[in-house]
Amino acid sequence: MSTSSAPDGRALAATVGSRIRTLRTRAGVGLTALAAGSGLGKGTLSELENGRRNPTLDTLFAIATALSIPLSDLLFGDDGPAEAHGDSVTATLLGRWEDPAGITEVYRLTIHERTQVSKAHHPGVREVLTVLTGTAEVGPIDAPTTVHTTETCTFLAETDHVYRGIGGPATAVLTMRYPR
Repeated sequence: MSTSSAPDGRALAATVGSRIRTLRTRAGVGLTALAAGSGLGKGTLSELENGRRNPTLDTLFAIATALSIPLSDLLFGDDGPAEAHGDSVTATLLGRWEDPAGITEVYRLTIHERTQVSKAHHPGVREVLTVLTGTAEVGPIDAPTTVHTTETCTFLAETDHVYRGIGGPATAVLTMRYPR
């Protein structure tokens, strides 16, 4: 599964790869250090940065966490938001807002019946998920919550957490808040 957007997935891979390289360089992080911090192979990162590989949602989160940046730094560019795919989740970035206390991102999600484990984010990152249609199980691995249509679940995303549609795909809006 990979990031994709409107017409050309290769163009998006190149754009996201360029953003990874730019943000890594700006942070003063070498490829070897990013590989160690993200748990990804140095070759994989090189292929991503050169636009030869489409990153999964989990890969993008691993890179963002290792660089101490929000996911939207990798997904949102001049051509608008990108869509990213994980094992169970398809996420489209709808918007990003910054204020003195932090960064807020809003995504539209489709959560399929497979289970997706999302790795821990930065300390203090909070996720708020409102299910629009269907039912989903979300939250910390050791205590997920079942959320039905029109219900909302809030949890700290600083530990590994899960997403899973129950009885079919669920659609939802996810707000992520990164404190400064």
